Amino acid sequence: MQVKETSVTVLEEAEAYLAGSYCDHRLAPEDKTEAVDFRHRQIELGGSGFNFLQYGSRVSVSSRFDDFYMLEMPVAGGVDITFGTESIRSEPGKALILSPGPRFHSHWRAGTQQWMLQIDRRLIEETLRRTARRGRVSDPIFNPVIDLNTLHGQRLASVLRDFSEVFATSIDVIKPETIQAAIGSVIDQLLRNVAFTSAFSIVPERLHASPRHVKQAMDSLRARYAERLLVPAIAQEVGVSERALYDGFQAYYQRTPHEMLTRIRMEAARRLIREEGLPAAQAARNVGVHHLGRFSATYKDTFGVLPSADARRDH
Repeated sequence: MQVKETSVTVLEEAEAYLAGSYCDHRLAPEDKTEAVDFRHRQIELGGSGFNFLQYGSRVSVSSRFDDFYMLEMPVAGGVDITFGTESIRSEPGKALILSPGPRFHSHWRAGTQQWMLQIDRRLIEETLRRTARRGRVSDPIFNPVIDLNTLHGQRLASVLRDFSEVFATSIDVIKPETIQAAIGSVIDQLLRNVAFTSAFSIVPERLHASPRHVKQAMDSLRARYAERLLVPAIAQEVGVSERALYDGFQAYYQRTPHEMLTRIRMEAARRLIREEGLPAAQAARNVGVHHLGRFSATYKDTFGVLPSADARRDH
C-alpha cells in the first residue's frame, strides 16, 4: 500500500487523471474558467481505496461506477447529485453512498472537500450473500443519503476519520488485516442499517429489524396494496400517530408510506403485465390504481418504459 498524491490546475488534466484512475469522467467548470485547484490523495486497498478529493472551484461532474460503491463524506462544502431518478444533496452532517449502475451528474460547490471510500462491489455482494443467507443475490442499490447523526452514521464517520489519519502515518506499519476489518465494518453498517433495492425488487428492504410500528405498517402495505389504503388509518391500526409513522418510514426507508405503497403497487402491476399478460388498465385496477393516465406515468417513472411497451417486450 502507498499514498498517491496528485495536484493540477487545468481541468482537462484532472478529467484525464480521473478517467484513468477510476472510470469515465466528464468535468465542466460552472464559472466558465478552466482554472481549478484539483487535489487528490489516495490509498489503494486492492479493489477498494480511500480518497481525499477537491476541485477548488465549482465543477460539474458526469460519471458512473461499474466496479465499486463510493461512500462520500464532505469535510467542507457539499455536492448536489442527480442519481438515477433522484436528486440528492450532501453537506457536513450528511454522507452519500453511490451504487454501481445509474449514471450520475454532480455539482461540486466551491471549496468542497470530501473523504471518499471506494468499496469493491464484490465485497458487498459476498457480505450480503453471507449475512442474508441467500444463494442468489444481485448488487444492492442503497438509498443514497446517510444521516451522520444516527448511530450507524456516527460509526461510518468514525471509520472515515480513522482512514484520513492514515495519510499522515507511515502506512507500512498498518497491517492489511486492520484495513480489511475497517472496510468490513463499513460494509456491515451499510447492509444492516441502510435500505436498498436490487434487481429482484424495486421495493426497498433492510436487513436490520425496523421498529415494530414500521414493520407492521410495511406488512400491511404488502398484504393489502390492492385496497384503498390511507396513511392515517394505517397509523391508527399500528398504534402510532400519523407523524410518527411518517418519521419512522423516513428514518428507516427514506421514503414516505405512500411512496412505499406506490413501489409495491408498481412491482405487482409489472408482474401482472409481464408474467400474466394482463392489459395495463386491468393490471392498474388489480393493484388498486384507478387512474390509468397516472398509472402509466408512474410506471414509466419507475421502470423507464410505458406499461404497453413492457407488455410488447415480453409477449
